Amino acid sequence: MNQKTKRLLSVLLSACLICFAVLPAFASGDPNVYVSEGVYIDGDENPNPFSTTVTFDPETGRLTIDEAKGNIISIEDKEDFCNWIKTIASGVKTVYITKDSIISHFSNDQGLASYPFNKAFAYLTNLERFELEKGNEELIVKDGVLYSQVFFTLVHYPAAKPDKTYKIDDFCSGGLEPYAFCNTKYLEKLEFPSSRSSLTLFDFEEYSLSAVDLETLEPQESSIKQIVFYADEETFDYMVHFREGNNVADQAEVICEKPSASQSFLDYFRVTIPMYFIRLFSQIRFFFRALAGR
Repeated sequence: MNQKTKRLLSVLLSACLICFAVLPAFASGDPNVYVSEGVYIDGDENPNPFSTTVTFDPETGRLTIDEAKGNIISIEDKEDFCNWIKTIASGVKTVYITKDSIISHFSNDQGLASYPFNKAFAYLTNLERFELEKGNEELIVKDGVLYSQVFFTLVHYPAAKPDKTYKIDDFCSGGLEPYAFCNTKYLEKLEFPSSRSSLTLFDFEEYSLSAVDLETLEPQESSIKQIVFYADEETFDYMVHFREGNNVADQAEVICEKPSASQSFLDYFRVTIPMYFIRLFSQIRFFFRALAGR
């Protein structure tokens, strides 16, 4: 074998090795299945196995998220995962989440952090509804909308949910997750619950209510034409500040309605007090589960 041939073979071998090293997880095996698994070592040098399998069925348009309980971090490469989501996003109509999945947050030795699912869901422009396996202790689905029953947040509203109006559930006292309402197609009127007397109870995280190009984050036209808050004049001042940094609220007509005295009284006993104790119990349960490594 002459020197020129050896060099050519060496270059080809190197190219193959480089391509193999950078291949995304979904390129190996079934392109409709994404798998992330391994072992994470926490601050106490304890090994914590993690495993997540996300499967897309092109025939039914269903995306299934299956996690192993006890995860510390279930998606190792967020960018890789979002790239995979983009390849199948247009075909996803429903998302089915198994009973062992957490989705909204994970816990590690540095505290709480967001899952990559927040932005990944925003790519699902044809998503109509969420479905949840019975027995899930972390999440809840109400009318096809995904909430966290640990953090009392609205995780995601399906962009292609056919309803023109939607009222956020009283259950949602923890606020909106990033990209919770993103690039909706049909939603025209969004109403916040009257039981929330102050917007400060809602943590408007980055792009939680948005119409943006997900790659450039440039504003787009929003389907939401009207937003209804139940608030007093003091809260309206907060609203003005909120509108300055949110293109959806800036495009929509914002209506602030002050709850009646009777409505406020009923909401206090019907929602505020019960939710306080439910949330307290949930946080205590979450704390002990975290200590147990679950």
